Amino acid sequence: MIKEAIEKFNSLHDPEVKAELVESEGDHFTVRFSGSLLGRSCGIYDYFEDLIYLSDLNARVEKYEEREDSFYVRYRLSTR
Repeated sequence: MIKEAIEKFNSLHDPEVKAELVESEGDHFTVRFSGSLLGRSCGIYDYFEDLIYLSDLNARVEKYEEREDSFYVRYRLSTR
């Protein structure tokens, strides 16, 4: 389900912003966001939420970290 959400996100936002699954373990997964809009968009955090809203994932952003030219976003899946 996570991979499908990322594919759907990328079909709409790539090449400006691209999502890539970095890790998936238990009820957490981490996605790396990169692309030309990251450093210039005031709404960059909306992209993190878009991954959730464009899919059937029941998840929330747990934390994010900026590293060089990308953002690493950790999500937590919910069972509700």
